[in-house]
Amino acid sequence: MDAVIYAGSHRKGGNTDRAAELLARGIREAGGTPVIKTVREAIILPCLACGFCDDASDYEGPERCVLGHNDQAWSLFEPLFTARTVLFASPIYFYHLPSMLKTWIDRGQQFWRAWNDQEPWMADLPARTAHAVLVAGRPSGDKLFEGARLTLSYFVRNFNLTLAEPLGVMGVDHPGDLVRKNGFENEILEMGRRAWTEVS
Repeated sequence: MDAVIYAGSHRKGGNTDRAAELLARGIREAGGTPVIKTVREAIILPCLACGFCDDASDYEGPERCVLGHNDQAWSLFEPLFTARTVLFASPIYFYHLPSMLKTWIDRGQQFWRAWNDQEPWMADLPARTAHAVLVAGRPSGDKLFEGARLTLSYFVRNFNLTLAEPLGVMGVDHPGDLVRKNGFENEILEMGRRAWTEVS
């Protein structure tokens, strides 16, 4: 696949889903082929903090985690190895990412361990750029997007991805709010176009 977009909202058909669709449209307009992965549609079990992946250097893929064959987390991780660019569209809940998206990210501990130990299957991944649109209902807040930015930045680093400065959208709360704000929509479209132009 050319580009993967992770849609992190718990709510179907809301502003975050719209943002993911706009990113996909921008990528298509620039000549790429995007795939949207909607996190809420996957069954994701929480990390057990069991430590198995800390001593699992003989394993790659689902076997790396004791939960690897019990849910669909790996199907979401897989595109991070092959996509030429990675994008996230997420709402902000209490100054951070929503719980389903964060639960999936926490399962990424297995990749941090492999990256930290410089295991070739992680260390040899090509350098790429990730992008994010963060959608908040609050109309203001100096550090409204900071928690989400830091988490995404350190998560994608395990896959040799560098997170570009996220696009933070404030004051978008009720369904349809984003559609009514053409300026935001245009910025999101442009992010999608730029994300693909940079790698094509």
